[in-house]
Amino acid sequence: MKFGIRFKLIASLTGIFIVPAILMSISGVREKHTDPIEGAPGINFMFVIGFLAVAFVLCAYILARVITRRILLPLKELNAAAEQIMNGNLDVEIRNRYHDEMGRFSSAFDVMRARLKESLDRQAAYERSRNELIANISHDLRTPITSIRGYVEGLQDGIARDEQKVTRYLAVIKNKTDQLDRLIEDLFQFSQIESGQLVMEIRDIDSREFLEAMIAPFEMEFHDSTVVLTVERPFPSRSIQVDSDRMAQVFENIIENAKKYAGNPAEMTISARDEGDWIRIVIKDNGIGISEEDLPYLFERFYRGEKSRSRAFGGAGLGLAICKQIVVEHGGHIGVESKPGMGTEFYLILPVGKED
Repeated sequence: MKFGIRFKLIASLTGIFIVPAILMSISGVREKHTDPIEGAPGINFMFVIGFLAVAFVLCAYILARVITRRILLPLKELNAAAEQIMNGNLDVEIRNRYHDEMGRFSSAFDVMRARLKESLDRQAAYERSRNELIANISHDLRTPITSIRGYVEGLQDGIARDEQKVTRYLAVIKNKTDQLDRLIEDLFQFSQIESGQLVMEIRDIDSREFLEAMIAPFEMEFHDSTVVLTVERPFPSRSIQVDSDRMAQVFENIIENAKKYAGNPAEMTISARDEGDWIRIVIKDNGIGISEEDLPYLFERFYRGEKSRSRAFGGAGLGLAICKQIVVEHGGHIGVESKPGMGTEFYLILPVGKED
């Protein structure tokens, strides 16, 4: 037979008082002479001992009730909560009604439950992200490979009979292999970012010199194209610390993206201004814009909103995520403002050097 804590407490407290009292009574009876009047040894003393025994038992019971109420009830609730957690319910409520040791224990238990839930939620989110990553990579690799296979089979079957058609087929194949190459490079850079192994070669440079170097290739590229590129000079001249090669990737990604979604005729404007501790660089186009629903998620990896640019372009959805991380590594910020049909404005905010 198993006894609970309450019984053990009552028995222990009772024993502490009753056993010494019984021993004292036995000792008193042996030493006390017979009372000639009453005719019985130590009756009054035995009555007192009996009364005290009942009082001690009653006090022990009350004390045990108080103690068990403050211990057993919280333990019972914690046990029920633990069973709920064991069954996978991490939203169980753990009430803390005391400010003693049991209260602190209940609070610590609830903190442990909350952290366990948070950890499992992160693990589940990571698992969903990993599955989405695999699915997106598979899709983005399969699409150009399928296209390449189709054109190669067309060449093998003799569908492209004239030289002009063969040249066009080969150009498409070259374009698709370039797309695969960019995807693989994006995946490599993204893996470096995720593992914290992205190497940055930061150096001091004048912001005007930096911006001229970033924009010069695009001015040459758009010189004979239908894209109207407007550069608002002069640029602010401040000392900044950047990795020019990494930042060139950011400019290329944003400007190429803007070019693909610019209006007809395509127009882009690049400007910069000094904001004290920061240099703000703005790249604006007159394109189709981005929906309000997609804007908050534009820089998330593999985001594919129904109207997002990565989806329309057929990209992997990594370019802007990589851009964001590169800018963050510089201690800066990247953002976007856009409305459908009213163009898009990307802005980069880079910190000015401390010695400037």
